[in-house]
Amino acid sequence: MRILMVGNDPHDIGGVVNYTRPLALKFVEMGHKVFYFYSGAWNRRYNYLFRPYLRIHRRDFSFECAELMNSPNWTYNYGNPLLDIHAHQTEKLFIKYMEKIKPDVVHVHSRCGLPASLIEIASNHGLRVFTTIHVYGFLCQKRVMIDHHGMPCKGPSDADKCAQCTGYVDIKRLKHTVRLENTSKQLFTLAKSLLGILRKCSRSKKSDQRSSNDPAPCKGIAHYEKIKAKLQERLDYMIHAMNTYTVTNLCVSTDVKRTLMRYGVHEDKLLVQHIGSSIAENQKLNRRTLHTPIVIGNIGGVHHYKGTHVLVEAVKNIKNKNFIVKIFGKYDQAYVESVMQGKEDLPIEFLGKYQPTDLFEILKQVDIMVLPSICNDTAPQTIFESYSAGIPIVASDIGGFPDFIKDGVSGCLFRPGDSQDLADKLDKVLTDPQKIESFSWKVPKLKTITDNALELVALYKKCIENNSITT
Repeated sequence: MRILMVGNDPHDIGGVVNYTRPLALKFVEMGHKVFYFYSGAWNRRYNYLFRPYLRIHRRDFSFECAELMNSPNWTYNYGNPLLDIHAHQTEKLFIKYMEKIKPDVVHVHSRCGLPASLIEIASNHGLRVFTTIHVYGFLCQKRVMIDHHGMPCKGPSDADKCAQCTGYVDIKRLKHTVRLENTSKQLFTLAKSLLGILRKCSRSKKSDQRSSNDPAPCKGIAHYEKIKAKLQERLDYMIHAMNTYTVTNLCVSTDVKRTLMRYGVHEDKLLVQHIGSSIAENQKLNRRTLHTPIVIGNIGGVHHYKGTHVLVEAVKNIKNKNFIVKIFGKYDQAYVESVMQGKEDLPIEFLGKYQPTDLFEILKQVDIMVLPSICNDTAPQTIFESYSAGIPIVASDIGGFPDFIKDGVSGCLFRPGDSQDLADKLDKVLTDPQKIESFSWKVPKLKTITDNALELVALYKKCIENNSITT
């Protein structure tokens, strides 16, 4: 088969790419022809040619990559929600590329830096289009459904709230900044220093510290009302696209299906299919010897929406003291200092960024994993990574976690954001360490990337052979 995958840059490490890259490689290994289309917006691939164009290469992988340079879309199109629907220059390039490679199916995994209209275009060209919903980009511009107060959001049911949450980003200015940075590092450093001086004269220190992707407040009532209307138009189009132009929208967890149905996606367009993982190919479920003291681990990301603060607060409330906490992952020093303020004596170590090749050694250090997200994580790779080493998990009872963690069998679930409930759950296993060993023996067998690739190929073929919509 000729499979066109749309996703994030396959060179990246982490998130959805840790699934799409090995999946593409597995398809090739199985004898299929794979083409991988992605936007360079995330990695800021902008230059002074200005016009968007495709950079085609096969030097790094066994599949062809088509990278969109100078994407009209930014990573997050805050204040410009209609860019998430249409970008005419990108659409023309996509059509030309499809006509060149002639795929049998198109499978969209991520639209970061790409318009949703690619789904409509592929369908109108007679192609079978599938999507896999890894994050909530169809519903939420932020994709994780965390509001501007850092609190969990159930979705775009309130246009006022969404407009406040997204605000606007000056995309044109950001692109000019990136082009300058990519062209001359020294000139960029000088320009940035001068800009910093100017900002100190005209803005508060708090405003200067805003990251380039963070939205600013809307400018005036008229602008605010326009954003509200455009956000609603964006949402309406996304639901319409999933109902009209896709064969099937694959949901990586049951909660994803429930959430999409709540916003009007037809049930017969949704199929729950858990993703596979390459790490599952070498899953080991042998007996583990617990450390002394017991090591509570956390991997994946040190962020507010990943619940780092919930874990830190829980540690303070755990009665049994026979443990240490090791947190692995890239972190912002200011954020860590804020969550650890007044808790510096707690047995918590922040061990910083790691590479996938480090994972085996990291997992050997951990007895039980805590995944305390406050957002609706759909199917985090951290679940599969932990289970691959037979490590039981204590996780928030939210999002996709209940699909994979059977409470009281292969781990525990606690009330999302409730640090005391997490502390109580951890206290029970620390007081009776045999529970950790029991959980380890009952860790489920994971779906491998091979299993998942075979499932998808069967789905593709069934659709093509039937020449009809399949669910």
